Amino acid sequence: MTLKSLFTSVTAGTAAAALAGAAAVGVTSIAVGAGVAAADPVVVNAPLAPAPELAGPLQQTVNVLGSGGSFSGKQAYVQDLGRIGGIGVSAKYNSAVQKGYLPLTATVADVDVNGNVATANVTATLPTGESRTMPLSFVQGPSPTGWQLSQSSLFTLAGMLG
Repeated sequence: MTLKSLFTSVTAGTAAAALAGAAAVGVTSIAVGAGVAAADPVVVNAPLAPAPELAGPLQQTVNVLGSGGSFSGKQAYVQDLGRIGGIGVSAKYNSAVQKGYLPLTATVADVDVNGNVATANVTATLPTGESRTMPLSFVQGPSPTGWQLSQSSLFTLAGMLG
């Protein structure tokens, strides 16, 4: 390999790595020309807006998911799990029902919204009386309430069930 081809390979590889890294942190445009890259600003900590009117639909979403019985028909209340994820969640859910962890009841407070994402402090109470408050996230989606529990929040809630 000549020095020129080595330099060209290294330069192309460096440019590809820079583009991949820029995409990972949310850079939306790069100016090329003078050798200086410029990035549009990215808002990381956008302000949340209080949305107490969403407490009812979010509470209904969690209560439907925690109502016990079969998991069948409840997938509409969860952000897309995919086929394999849905099978795994269904098995875990059915196991929790068999162990007597469900139904659970939930109350929702301190709802904030940022675009199509809402966060809230959810207090979930098991039939045993055990109660835990945790922050959960919801996304707007095609459920009867208009809101779906995010995948990560589903796993947070499931952690309460053992």
